[in-house]
Amino acid sequence: MAANKTDPRVIKTRNSLRKALVYLMRREKLEDISVQKITETANITRGTFYLHYKDKQDFIQSAIQEIIDDFFNQVMIDSNFSKERTVKVFSLRKAFQYIENNADIFDVLLNNEKNNFFYEQLYNRLANEMTHFNEQVNKNQQLKVPLNLQISFVDSAFLGLVSRWLEDGMIYTPRYMTQSVAKMLDQFSSENVSLVNFFDGPKCQFKLEKK
Repeated sequence: MAANKTDPRVIKTRNSLRKALVYLMRREKLEDISVQKITETANITRGTFYLHYKDKQDFIQSAIQEIIDDFFNQVMIDSNFSKERTVKVFSLRKAFQYIENNADIFDVLLNNEKNNFFYEQLYNRLANEMTHFNEQVNKNQQLKVPLNLQISFVDSAFLGLVSRWLEDGMIYTPRYMTQSVAKMLDQFSSENVSLVNFFDGPKCQFKLEKK
């Protein structure tokens, strides 16, 4: 695509198309959503659509990737893990707040049985971030629980919790969810599950909450 991604007109068009996709995904499977349905819902022309994307698949992949990239850009923060280095960790506080602010998007993308593409992409991105974290902080250390099992457990648990939180209408605030998850992670930390340190907590998280 030749258009400048920072152009306000491009941003507006992309946002309209993304909203249209989320709206349609509430009602249909991805394979049943046509370019015509997307453009009509977004109230733009097919010509405009093809100025930005090669085809429907290119659009869907780009839209999902943009949502995931923006999410991780907001929630991954620097942490002084040791005196020697700073590493990126996952802020629970920022994550739950971001998801609440974009609940319409995350609810349909995580809780729609017709579409599991977003869940898989989000799961894989979170797994990659945890793998990178482990490579930085656990070099040459023998893990008591294999890394792949830790990732599967923590990744599935977190996304499952978020999915249920959304499905239940977010009856708990982001602050309460942050504190609750931090407490649960604190229990696992006593069992030498090293990936709990990937999340911004527990002790650090509570300091943030008190500010």
